[in-house]
Amino acid sequence: MMRKDKLDHLFRAAGEVTGHRRFVLVGSAVVLIRCRNIPGDMLLTPEADLYVPDVPNSDDLSDAIDANIGQGSSFHQQYGYYCDGVSPETALMPSDWSARSTLYASAGCPGITVIVPDPDDVALAKAVAWREKDKNWLTSGLRSRLLSIDAMAGRLPGMPAAAPPGREMKRRLVWLAAECELVFFPPP
Repeated sequence: MMRKDKLDHLFRAAGEVTGHRRFVLVGSAVVLIRCRNIPGDMLLTPEADLYVPDVPNSDDLSDAIDANIGQGSSFHQQYGYYCDGVSPETALMPSDWSARSTLYASAGCPGITVIVPDPDDVALAKAVAWREKDKNWLTSGLRSRLLSIDAMAGRLPGMPAAAPPGREMKRRLVWLAAECELVFFPPP
């Protein structure tokens, strides 16, 4: 189960591995920074998805993260959790996601700043991926009101071209609303 202290540890380790002090956190772990009263099933992941923003060698740095503190690494074996080095294209979020992001700096990670997207933007990325684990995370977040189906629907026009077409994304939101017994009127 992921916890904030484990995230801080991963952020420090990523800083040591890459030599960088600024990261973007994407994926399910964003709720640890942005939300309270998080259902346990939303934290069952042993990983955090992280990348170094605004650098030309982002993929090389993500590879270094994977090799040193990623799945199967000695770090993972020692601590039981790990960091996935991802790219800016991994989480397909609305084009204006950064306008809703916050900066996280923990006393446990001096000098490290993490850009943390809004959970509803990450939720849309999970609706794009649409794996079983993503559906479970989304339904738990919607049932607990950590996520908003209406906010997600309102951000659909800003989704990148690589995301499924708008009609398919609306269909997925309708499915989520029905699964969570939410009243939802998708936009035309």
